[in-house]
Amino acid sequence: MNEERLRRFLTLSLALFMGASLFYVCFRYVLPWCLPFLLALLVAALLEPVVLYLRRKFHFQRGFSALILTLTLLFLLGGLLSLLWSTLLSQTNALLAAAPAFFDAIPAAADDLLSRLEQFSASSPEWLSGYLHEQLFRAVTDADSLLRSLSSRAMAWLGSAAAALPGGVLAIATGVLAIFFTSASYPELCAALEHAVPEEAMAKLRLFRGGVMRSLARWLRAQATLSLITFSELLIGFLLMRQSYSLLLAFLITLLDALPVFGTGTALVPWAVFTLLFGFPPKAIVLLALYLCTLITRNTLEPKLLSAQAGLPPVASLFAMYLGYCTFGVAGMVLFPFLLLLFAQIRNAKAEAAA
Repeated sequence: MNEERLRRFLTLSLALFMGASLFYVCFRYVLPWCLPFLLALLVAALLEPVVLYLRRKFHFQRGFSALILTLTLLFLLGGLLSLLWSTLLSQTNALLAAAPAFFDAIPAAADDLLSRLEQFSASSPEWLSGYLHEQLFRAVTDADSLLRSLSSRAMAWLGSAAAALPGGVLAIATGVLAIFFTSASYPELCAALEHAVPEEAMAKLRLFRGGVMRSLARWLRAQATLSLITFSELLIGFLLMRQSYSLLLAFLITLLDALPVFGTGTALVPWAVFTLLFGFPPKAIVLLALYLCTLITRNTLEPKLLSAQAGLPPVASLFAMYLGYCTFGVAGMVLFPFLLLLFAQIRNAKAEAAA
């Protein structure tokens, strides 16, 4: 009996290890190679009702309908990217135009800050005065090294971006062509897949596809709720501060917060530091309080919203986020909760099918 349990345990452990290794290899290496074609298949599936409508309403050929929709999608995305790029360039030009006045004001602000520190140091004990001077010298040294490090990293990033530009253009062109060819031959691809895959496996694939779509919808609903709450908090805070361009700033920082790597602190913390250096401590305190409010709200509500969508306890979502961070970093914090939603959705679908 003990040998049978040990054999089952070892078999299960080996299967879990092999499954985790296969998932890691696929996610790390295979997925980037297949990503343009997987996205093309997803877009073709989304465009299929529109293709059928054009064929039924206007009697277009499938290839012509796929070409029209692909070009329309390309022009829409290109126009949106062009609009964003032109807006970014105009804002960058405005920032560069205002940069001389900003840098001219830095020495006065630094002198004011140093005079305040000297006044405070003069009225302080000798040990505290020496400690403040030491920390100030260290802060200046660290700031100089930080600026040098940031400049070198910026140059390295620009070099890597320039080196990756041909590959990015090739990937985009491949994706566009893959969308057209996949949409033009979508029924044939589905029929070939059904003939190549056994019926039982096809039923599991349909179940998996339905679970993926429902999980994606629920995950997007949870993220949209979090973004709406973050936007409301930022907008209310900026309005109470009587900050100019409150709506635009709240929208941009919310978009920054929605990205996996960034957050509200990417904008609010440097803003608070510069505000403090320029002699506005109350505003800096309000910005830091606003950052803490958004951070606590997101970290508190995100596990609850994801677990509510999956029908699981909040600790499961929190564990998935932590495990994803330990495995794949910040990207894992997005991937693992989505996989948890997918697992819960497939489990519920199997239970409904069995009932």
